[in-house]
Amino acid sequence: MRRVLIIVLVIVLAIFTFSENEVYKKDIRNRLVIQGIGIDLEDDGTYTVTLQAIDTNSSEASSAEGASQPPLKTYKLKGDTVYTAIKTVTEKEGKIPLYSQNRIILIGKSITEDKMDDVIDFFVRDVENGGTVYIAAAEKTAGEILEAKNNDEYISAQNLENSIKSYEYDAKIFSTQLYELINRYNSGTKDFALPLFALKGKDKEKSAEITGTALFNNTKYREVISKDETVYLNMLSNKVYNTAIAFDSGKGTNVAINVVKSKTSRKVKLEKSVPTFVISVKMDADIAEISGGVSSVMTSEQIEEIKQKGEEYIEKKIKTTLNSMYQKYDSDACGLTRLLYIFHKDFYRKNEKNIDSVLKNSLYEVDVDLNIRRVGHEYLS
Repeated sequence: MRRVLIIVLVIVLAIFTFSENEVYKKDIRNRLVIQGIGIDLEDDGTYTVTLQAIDTNSSEASSAEGASQPPLKTYKLKGDTVYTAIKTVTEKEGKIPLYSQNRIILIGKSITEDKMDDVIDFFVRDVENGGTVYIAAAEKTAGEILEAKNNDEYISAQNLENSIKSYEYDAKIFSTQLYELINRYNSGTKDFALPLFALKGKDKEKSAEITGTALFNNTKYREVISKDETVYLNMLSNKVYNTAIAFDSGKGTNVAINVVKSKTSRKVKLEKSVPTFVISVKMDADIAEISGGVSSVMTSEQIEEIKQKGEEYIEKKIKTTLNSMYQKYDSDACGLTRLLYIFHKDFYRKNEKNIDSVLKNSLYEVDVDLNIRRVGHEYLS
């Protein structure tokens, strides 16, 4: 009987302890609500992790609950791994990190040159890390961006996230979410692209801006391409949703079009063991501006001429971007390796070890179908 009582007591204590721990974890006051994670590698091989979190201890926290910018606090943590560095915040604050609300993972330049695999491994293994969180590179250190202030207020991770989200309206911005990066790894290539943040301004007036797109080959940083080049990387990746493109009409005037819909399809064919990538782009666009004061009332011949010049211009830019990717930057950021794997598995497996060389010697067929929807209005006098 005594043994039974002891067993029952142990079970009750275990249930109580477990329940108490669960209540502790669920109480938001006992959680560190992370908004941004910045990771840098030091010269001695250790990691510095900068966390930007909601300051739940602030007197402003309750009143700012419905505000777009809650009070923030930053923590600079060190450790032999990313995980051990982040764990030290519990010792300092007595709170358990909550990753599910994280808005951005910011990777410092020192990481991009050497330790991307280790960093990605941590985020893959922790179940609380959301796959839709945005991941970006820092021109210098991730810590300086997450700790930067503008008029005594932190440049919030929410603002950084919003900057990346603008890709939906402007194809000059590249976006990468964690799950997309993981899918790249799982598909046999570690080439990818990340939006690049740089810290601008000085003293109390600072800002973090996306200045270009960082390209990677086998997880190693290769080059930064401009925002204008990013448009065509996005186009090759079928990630153009709305953007402006300007080109020469051929008669000494420039035409600006607003792309409102774009769809890119990609295939690959083999001819004498040489891959030819077939890129087809269909887009709807409105004429936004024509330099030289051209009348808004246009003939079908004028519209057709603009359509033709626009198609030629975009086709040329896509081919230039492809050549730069594989001849100059050695980066398969637009994912052509995946196409070879899907359409020609045997060829891919046979050439997997020298895939970079295969891509360098590949050919391209690019076709753009530009549909001009609106050209302006006719106003009655």
